[in-house]
Amino acid sequence: MKPIINSPELTYLSPTTRERALIIAQQLVTSQRLSPKEAVSMAISMAKNWAVKNVNRRVWKRLKSADKE
Repeated sequence: MKPIINSPELTYLSPTTRERALIIAQQLVTSQRLSPKEAVSMAISMAKNWAVKNVNRRVWKRLKSADKE
């Protein structure tokens, strides 16, 4: 995987979210023919949404298991 662009916002993401953003950005550049800057911007947004959904799902599962006890 070659780096597309160095965005300062990428440094603030967790390693998993950053990796996901870079993969999405590469897919956007190749499939939709976006500029690297636009692709990284969209990918960061998509990766952040993915991360929030994962965290919310984990919290929901913990609350659900706490209710059962």
